[in-house]
Amino acid sequence: YSRMKIALTVLVFALHQVSADWSGTGELSCYGHLATDVSTPEGGGNLQRGKMDCTIVEWDGSSGLGPEAMFFKPQSGGDFEVWSWDYHDWGNWPMPYAHCDGDIWYKKDDMGVGYCTCTPAHCPPASPWKSLEEERSYTGCGFASCVGTITCYGC
Repeated sequence: YSRMKIALTVLVFALHQVSADWSGTGELSCYGHLATDVSTPEGGGNLQRGKMDCTIVEWDGSSGLGPEAMFFKPQSGGDFEVWSWDYHDWGNWPMPYAHCDGDIWYKKDDMGVGYCTCTPAHCPPASPWKSLEEERSYTGCGFASCVGTITCYGC
C-alpha cells in the first residue's frame, strides 16, 4: 500500500510538470514580442480582424528590462497569466507562446512600462520592408490585444 502511495505521488508530480496546450475563445493580451498582420496604424482606436502571435522571450534580469507576459481572459473558465520570469534558468524548458485569430489592436512600444524599451544591445536593427504585406503588419516588441480564438502552446 505504501509503495502505491509513493508511486501515485510521483505520477501526479510528473503529470503536473508536463506542459500542455490550451485553446479557447476570449482575450489575449501580449506584453512583449509579437507579430500581427493587421494593416491599421497602432492604437486602441484602430481595431481590425487578423492574426497575432505572442512570442515572449526569456527574462534577463541583468538587462534592466522587465519580464514579458501573456494574460488570458477566457470566455469560460478562469483568467490566467504566463510570465517570462517563470521560465528563467530552467534549462531546456520551452517558453510558451500563443496565437490568436480575432479583433486586434496593438502598440509598437511598451507604453513606458519597461519590458521592451530597447537599447542597441537588446534590439535587432530594423530591416527594410520587403513587400506591401510586410509594410502593413507589425513585428517587434510592444503590446497587442486580440479578442477571438486563442491557442497557447506549452501553457
